[in-house]
Amino acid sequence: MEKFPDMQFNLKSSRERISKRSILIIFSLIISTSIFAQEFKTIGYLPWYRFGIAELVNYDKLTHLNLAFGYPDAEGYISVGGQDITDIVAMAHDHDLEVFLSIAGGDATTEQYWLNLLQPENRSAFINKLVSFTVDHNLQGIDVDLEWNDVTQNYSPFVLELKDTMDVYGLTMTAALPGSHRYPEVSDEALEAYEWINMMVYDYTGPWAPNSPGQHSPYAKAVAAITYWSIGQGVPEEKLTLGVPFYGYDFNDPGDVHSFTYASIVAQDEANADVDQVGLAFYNGRPTIEDKTVLALENLSGIMIWELGQDAFGSIEEYSLLDVIYQTIQNYLVTTENPELAMELNAYPNPFDQQITMERSGGQKVWVRLSNINGHLVWQQELGGMENKLTLSTQSLPPGFYILSISDGETVMSRKLVKQ
Repeated sequence: MEKFPDMQFNLKSSRERISKRSILIIFSLIISTSIFAQEFKTIGYLPWYRFGIAELVNYDKLTHLNLAFGYPDAEGYISVGGQDITDIVAMAHDHDLEVFLSIAGGDATTEQYWLNLLQPENRSAFINKLVSFTVDHNLQGIDVDLEWNDVTQNYSPFVLELKDTMDVYGLTMTAALPGSHRYPEVSDEALEAYEWINMMVYDYTGPWAPNSPGQHSPYAKAVAAITYWSIGQGVPEEKLTLGVPFYGYDFNDPGDVHSFTYASIVAQDEANADVDQVGLAFYNGRPTIEDKTVLALENLSGIMIWELGQDAFGSIEEYSLLDVIYQTIQNYLVTTENPELAMELNAYPNPFDQQITMERSGGQKVWVRLSNINGHLVWQQELGGMENKLTLSTQSLPPGFYILSISDGETVMSRKLVKQ
């Protein structure tokens, strides 16, 4: 199957996006690709050291909960920070969530057992214990989050054998991978084995770079990550989710660059909820999280959160980032049928290079517009009467994603194109 096949779409329905905080895209988008044949996922990580606030999380606004992190002992037996996960799993299931065990994590290098347990002679026994833990605790899957020094030549063989064992039990396997980097040890077969990949699009600067203050998770990096994994690495977009941070980094003191939670910066001043920077403290406020959610809705199969315990609760709950994500999704996916309006627009080739040809049916006057992925209009033209075909030269456009829309002034229909 072609990754970006030429498609026809009918302008028979509309979608309204309601937003008081920002306008990223100037038109509403109806998704007609296979991405929304499945449920759009909202995945929240909850680390063991946040279990104390588990009852405060609004699980109705999630589809998946990843419990972090599962660590093995020397014999390969799994523990989630020494905590009992039974009550949290039951609470999540009461809200119809799928619950995954996320293994390893960014600090897994402190757990030296990983490198030994993934060795060929130890791998099968460890996988059996890992899957047994998952089944015994009524979990629906495993999220593989081995990072950096723990990604060795044993990574892909481990993933493939784990996949085979999990398939026997009907479990799902996913991965957390960097936003714009593929470890050389991750084979094509390993990538294919994952049901989806959670792109960790954050930590582009931080305490390890005290002389590089700035936004550690800007919107532009989210766009770049989509391009990197879908075009550069050939991973279908329906197998990608966009990771967003509920935390930031404070660079005000170069000798003490540290992380802080979104909740803490909002507690200082509620106006901080709607900006991304206070002094030299950088994070994602509500407008940016909303914009990234729209980006994920347009291009991917879900959005991922690191991590839920850093959100606004209690007296500042009205500023919750999870609520922003949820409301954006709900508003974006509202559709209404308009059977009296029937137009078709076919655009080809897709992907395109030097030009795009557009053909449409119907005699009413319409506007055809092309915008880049950031919502900036790059071209528009009115079509009226029997003018039903036009060709647009695209030589000057940089490679990347574009949105083509057709509108009669009341209803808008859009689709995504890509320039090679």
